Amino acid sequence: MKNQIESLKDEKETLLIELDRSAYSLSKDLRGNSADEGKAATIKYILENVGKGDKILDVGFGSGVYGKLLRAFYYQNIDGVDVYDKNIKELGLDKIYDTIYIENILDFDLDYYDLIIFGDVLEHIELELAKNLLSKLISENKCGKIIVSIPYKYEQDEIYGNPYEKHLQPEVTREYMEKHYPYLKLIDESTLPLGGIIGVYVWEKETSP
Repeated sequence: MKNQIESLKDEKETLLIELDRSAYSLSKDLRGNSADEGKAATIKYILENVGKGDKILDVGFGSGVYGKLLRAFYYQNIDGVDVYDKNIKELGLDKIYDTIYIENILDFDLDYYDLIIFGDVLEHIELELAKNLLSKLISENKCGKIIVSIPYKYEQDEIYGNPYEKHLQPEVTREYMEKHYPYLKLIDESTLPLGGIIGVYVWEKETSP
């Protein structure tokens, strides 16, 4: 397992090719973009801290990259929720997730999940709404762990006809995250090929000793 984790960056392309051979489309253009940076740190954290049978919710799953990677590592219980309903069957996403919910996460009344993934999602939600969302998930005991990947200082309008791709928190920095999301712990920062940074943050429910 340790070798798998350490070589994840090199293995990721192979994993995705293998999934494509299983008829899982890897096209990103139909449902928006998600940078590769931050994925390795996210999956490494999950492999080290989340059981294969734990319940996982992938929020704003897009083209299903996290779902595909987690299935490759034999995670069994993965649901997805996304506000955008286009091209789900065309991309084979119904074969990746156990249940797909088409709903705005701000309105979604979810059951308990051991892990909730916000992979490149919070920047698409206005600051106060995003803060209230995470605070509610934590205070209402809706999850055991949260992992967030978010780009720093990255402006983006809607793309591919998807209005939800617009960034509503384009001014994010490490200091911004410390100020507005102080309960999130920074575990990784990765540099994008054309500049910019993706930060990866986690929250874990406190457990009794």
